[in-house]
Amino acid sequence: MENKKNKLIVLSPHIYPLMIIMLFFSITANALPFVPTTDPTASGTKWYHLKTEGLYVVGGQNSATVSSTSSNNNDHQWCFVGTESTGYKVYNKLYGKYLGDDGYMISVGDDDEYMIVFYRPRTADTFLLMHTLNDNGVNLNYYLYYDAEEDGLVTYGTTGNYPKGCFEVEEVTEVPGPQPSEWTRYDINGVGYKYIDGGASSISNESSNNLSDNDASTKYCGSPSNLWVTIEASERVPVYQYSIVTANDSRQYPTRALRSWKLQGSNDNANWVDIDVRNDSPLIPFTNQEEVVFYIGGGTTYRYFKFTCIAGAKSDLSQISEIWINGQQHYWGAPTVTQPTCGINGTKVYYCNDCHVYKTEIINPTGNHNYVNGVCSICGKKENETILLANGQTNPYKNKFLHQYRNNNGTWPAAPDGWNTVDFNDNGWDEMTMPTASVGHSGGPFTSLKYNSYWYGEYNSYLFRRTFNLDKVDANATYTFSCVHDDNMVVYVNGQEVINAEGWTETPNNCTWSNSYETFSIPVSVFRAGKNVLAIYIQQNFGGAYFDCELTKTSNVAVYGDVNGDGEVTASDVTALYDYLLNNETAHLVNGDQTGDGNITSADVTAIYNILLGN
Repeated sequence: MENKKNKLIVLSPHIYPLMIIMLFFSITANALPFVPTTDPTASGTKWYHLKTEGLYVVGGQNSATVSSTSSNNNDHQWCFVGTESTGYKVYNKLYGKYLGDDGYMISVGDDDEYMIVFYRPRTADTFLLMHTLNDNGVNLNYYLYYDAEEDGLVTYGTTGNYPKGCFEVEEVTEVPGPQPSEWTRYDINGVGYKYIDGGASSISNESSNNLSDNDASTKYCGSPSNLWVTIEASERVPVYQYSIVTANDSRQYPTRALRSWKLQGSNDNANWVDIDVRNDSPLIPFTNQEEVVFYIGGGTTYRYFKFTCIAGAKSDLSQISEIWINGQQHYWGAPTVTQPTCGINGTKVYYCNDCHVYKTEIINPTGNHNYVNGVCSICGKKENETILLANGQTNPYKNKFLHQYRNNNGTWPAAPDGWNTVDFNDNGWDEMTMPTASVGHSGGPFTSLKYNSYWYGEYNSYLFRRTFNLDKVDANATYTFSCVHDDNMVVYVNGQEVINAEGWTETPNNCTWSNSYETFSIPVSVFRAGKNVLAIYIQQNFGGAYFDCELTKTSNVAVYGDVNGDGEVTASDVTALYDYLLNNETAHLVNGDQTGDGNITSADVTAIYNILLGN
């Protein structure tokens, strides 16, 4: 029997009634030295240290070996779960597990021997933890006790004297001052969350336990099949939203981004219900340590949550840094500011001092152009030109990812009916900020071009939509679509096809936007006053992928005093100047400098008034 002494196995159904009867008689002899609970997560649970020989038993996911420490370690707290008729399981607060993993039913062996573990009183104040091993129909009792020489819990057989290391309990008392919490993160409503279990990684310090530590600078990085985590909340909560936080180097490794995943809820950590499932929905933002929020809308309440990666991007590795249930409380420091120019966005980059995520806010261009001979010396904008949709647009395009490629006969994969019209409902589409590019574009002519989002995969297609407003359609203006496209592209305005381009944009090496784009004229007749939509269907055939575009209007009628470029001088030109001077609005400002001094001031307003008054 010596070689069987340390086996911990599951109780056989045919001996369970016998054990319960024996347990009942054993525990009724003395008053309990502890207060039991039926739910270790409930408020008001009494927590204890298990004490023997003056030391405190701590740790222990299995009952064969448990280390010890002093009572100052308040992370290692235990409670007793059960009733007089069923026996008592011993629950460890630090690990969130029962002694022996599965409660007093322990499964460690792989044969047909069975064992049960339960509390057994020794005196009014001390007790043993007993295993009952069924060996060929004979019940053999073994006890756990602390052995100072072996520095841990060991088993002790039924023969011989009882060990001197019987357990006593000492109730955990509140220690003055802030105490470490078992919850590693709190949402904006004060609900706590902690890691329970998750997938392993072969990369040191990058396993799934980082996914709920409230620290965006740590991450999981490993096989997509191992990217899963279960999280416990301090109470049952509905899910109004959840967040995925990108890794600390997602920008450098966009192929590690997630493509498909699911979030599930449970109230027993065993039976799971789908809360949100995303298939082929790439995690588009690929800046480092950025929170990406997915809104759900509440509903059923859950205590446990499981996040599982269904598929990663085109890589053997996938990575993220955090999974957050419901809203996150951030503590932003002062932003790092990049000032805008007349035609280029500025930024404010914030850093949360608590969870270490970054947030970027865009500062719109100033519009304060410096025109020299009709061309801005800073951004190159022409004085009679209005940019309706700029390249690298601040406002994102709605997009739909089609995982198909164009057939040899030139037929595109089917798009939703009406997708290129103004009234199409694109609420379920993703958002993408231009320019977009694949990693494969690097090393070619597009290397120097910036990109703000990642084009996933190859041999596939994207649908893009972007709405904009026109106060009026200028019949004398030229509307121009400028773009860099890799590969084939079809462009629509308000549902009408205006461009159909094969292949990719020919560009010089180390190109920039200003020396690489190609232009297409768009008929004035396709535009309308009010809301318009630009829709682009673009396909990537092979190699790298890149796309960016711009839509401009150029006034062809040079009329002195025509500020808004509509070919005539009216009160609307005065309004355009006031909108610029008071609110920095540039949408209707084509030629604001009427005095020729290089600046737009109140003197230009006076010049327009003189024209209107006939002076």
